[in-house]
Amino acid sequence: MTHSGGGERAESPPPWALPVTVAGNLVLVREGGVLVTVGAVCVYPVGFEFYLTFGFDPRDGAAWRTRAPGKQVLGFHMRTPEERESATRIVVGFPGGKSADSADMTTGNVAQQEPTLRFSGGGSVIRPYFPVLWAESRWWVTPLPPPGLVDFSVFLHGAAEPDGSASMDAALIIEAAARSQVLWPAAETAP
Repeated sequence: MTHSGGGERAESPPPWALPVTVAGNLVLVREGGVLVTVGAVCVYPVGFEFYLTFGFDPRDGAAWRTRAPGKQVLGFHMRTPEERESATRIVVGFPGGKSADSADMTTGNVAQQEPTLRFSGGGSVIRPYFPVLWAESRWWVTPLPPPGLVDFSVFLHGAAEPDGSASMDAALIIEAAARSQVLWPAAETAP
């Protein structure tokens, strides 16, 4: 793999590059006792990682805890029929109509020419017995987007339509990628 920009992919944030962070937060949902934000977009030459934060109002916590008794208040897994019905999803839409869906990491339905979205760490599950209904996770997107708007949409509890969305100008991501520093050559992978 090379890292000169322009469509290269990486399975995860590359250890051979120093990222540049795009300033600002996007609020996807801020109603009904739920706050969902995208923040700290860390850009590399071959993609970007973003932080996804969920917070549930503790005054409304009882309502969220009883929505899925014994199950998850928040979770991205879609292994069982119950999880498929209640899973939360994040979708990142690229200019031109291509998108990456967190559900694809479970189903494996990623087309070769589509962007890829992968869980990259942090907490992506909230159980009803957790004392604080809050989680922050990191998500890796590759390759870099083309010029236009990058859309972030969240689908809570198996919703068919997004509960909230926000956009970021891809120019911010592309410009940050150009400033990312390559620390050492990337290891070539065998075909």
